[in-house]
Amino acid sequence: MRLPAAATTRTKAAPGDAGARHSAQAPEDTAWLDTAPLALKDSIEQMDGIDGRPLLFDTETGQYVALSRAGTAILTLLDDAPTAREVVRRVTASSSADPDRIETSVVRFLGELRQAGVLTLAPQGQNRRQRLMKHSLRQRMPRFALTRSVHVLLEPVARLLRRLPVAAVVTCWLLLVAAGAGAVCVALAERGVPHLSSWAWLAMLLLAAQIAVHELGHALVCQYLRVPVREAGITLMLYVMPVAYVDRTDAYRVRSRAPRVLIALAGPLSDAIWAGATAVVLLSTHGAVADVAGALLYSQLFLMMINLNPLLPSDGYQALESAMGSVNLRGRSFAYLTHLVTRVPLPSHLLAASRAKRAGYLTFGGLCLAYGVFMVGAVLLSWWHIIEAVRGA
Repeated sequence: MRLPAAATTRTKAAPGDAGARHSAQAPEDTAWLDTAPLALKDSIEQMDGIDGRPLLFDTETGQYVALSRAGTAILTLLDDAPTAREVVRRVTASSSADPDRIETSVVRFLGELRQAGVLTLAPQGQNRRQRLMKHSLRQRMPRFALTRSVHVLLEPVARLLRRLPVAAVVTCWLLLVAAGAGAVCVALAERGVPHLSSWAWLAMLLLAAQIAVHELGHALVCQYLRVPVREAGITLMLYVMPVAYVDRTDAYRVRSRAPRVLIALAGPLSDAIWAGATAVVLLSTHGAVADVAGALLYSQLFLMMINLNPLLPSDGYQALESAMGSVNLRGRSFAYLTHLVTRVPLPSHLLAASRAKRAGYLTFGGLCLAYGVFMVGAVLLSWWHIIEAVRGA
């Protein structure tokens, strides 16, 4: 039996490192290992989700916890609410591995389950370093929900699309995207890169409407796949950039990678279609209408570059993560950076990574951090210029 490992999705707080906590805190904090009966909460459901991975889902909080196969084997030992020490004894009795190693691993795993909030035993308090690791793994920006009724609007459309062959729906969609991309290329070749004009304010209004359609694109694919969309609203990317979002957390239930990639790319693909329509208007008009179309096309292309950049927590990153079959790639990368800088212990599911994989996480996390700092600086500078312009007016 290999050592258990627990991992969390980006939508929940990451479990802390139980082994480090026991050595860093007072001895009485470990008393629960010998006395507390352990069992999953009644609200916890077990299922197989992304790439067939075992998942725990809390119906009360809407949070997911991803497990290893060995972790699910340990969960079967909780049926009669044993203590942690009893679980260790049962695992040791069925394994030829080193007993001390088994005890350390199982205790760490059960402590992380406790911190994840899936056990009937309440989570322990965490120190500052553990909270820093939790924040690194969580990677969630402030959100302001505007509606929780997106499914009401989209279900009739999704029901109609489900009657059509999947291949036909996807093919038509991709043909429209290709046509849109072709129109944009022709417009750029004939008119050059468009620029913002005095009509930019109207282009921004049209772009705001397109952003709503962009998010509905994500939501429609989710609805088509019967993945619940929990809410839609505004979030602060990197804490400074207001952007629209739809909560598609439950896409972790989709086992195949291709549908998850389509969910992530639905917004940018719809943007390509609308950019193509804008390019057609730009090519076929003159004067004020062409100025508005040019400013809108400029904004659309800029928005698509931002959205498809995998170094930001945007659609490009979600598509990359889905294509790789990874869970919380960005959070794990920042967890390794946090560990490298502060030496805060890693969660158990990150301890077994190979040296090459750790190097990959650190590289990706470093690139994300550097680009994020650049973007935050650029956005703050833009806000400052806007404030100065308003003051000057």
